Amino acid sequence: MAMPAEPPFVRDDLREAFATLEVMPGFRAELVDGEIIVSPTPDGQHETVVVAVDDWVRAAHDLRLHRNLTLISPEGEYVPDGIAAPKGAFAGREWHSKPDGVVMVLEVTSKDGWNRKGAERDRGPKRRGYAAAEIPLYLLVDRLDGKVTIFSEPRGDDYTHSASVVLGEDLAIPAPLEGVLPTHEF
Repeated sequence: MAMPAEPPFVRDDLREAFATLEVMPGFRAELVDGEIIVSPTPDGQHETVVVAVDDWVRAAHDLRLHRNLTLISPEGEYVPDGIAAPKGAFAGREWHSKPDGVVMVLEVTSKDGWNRKGAERDRGPKRRGYAAAEIPLYLLVDRLDGKVTIFSEPRGDDYTHSASVVLGEDLAIPAPLEGVLPTHEF
């Protein structure tokens, strides 16, 4: 007698509902920790952080920080604030794809206390989802806590190493993007 296949981390019917969801302009949807989350687009300082990280990955590593794409993880489907990958890495792919070729993902929390739940998703379920997808680096700019953290060396459903600095200090980034990320613009 054959053993039944192991169930997926996220139910197929939930993934199908997510795929057909129509989101109003000014909002974005993600599938995180078994929930469909719809949230407003970020503020100007949030975008300033994303642009600063984009400038760094371009100048230091000749990569691009792709935005508005959905990455598929065994644990959900996420829209990171930035996806560091080679130029053209997503050409020919659907609006959501596996993270093949992704070197690092970026999440920037809201600075508003009303969105603590969003920050908690970035700190927990999304971090674990990125690790489960074997994305080498996860950069979390936590404006609520006033710090920047790089997570590295994914193993299973979490990262085995992390390093943090206070916003405004330089952060050492490990391989595969080895270098120093200045955070004074954050």
